[in-house]
Amino acid sequence: MLALRSRRHKTLLLLLILFLCILGHGHGSRTTNVFKLKPKSQHTGHFFGFLPKRIHIPFSSPSKKHNDIGLQSLRSP
Repeated sequence: MLALRSRRHKTLLLLLILFLCILGHGHGSRTTNVFKLKPKSQHTGHFFGFLPKRIHIPFSSPSKKHNDIGLQSLRSP
């Protein structure tokens, strides 16, 4: 009886080792890409690829060329 139990344990241990070896070689899930970076999109200036980013337009201010009193006085005869 003891020999039968010992043989059963050896068989179960062998099957467990075989199962773990086969399981380690399977690709059941997608592999992770830790060090691979995504290529830059063609739409880098777009918001989620749909809308362009807002372009910063500076406030309009008076031009020195047109509104400076000193320049007008120098040009006038």
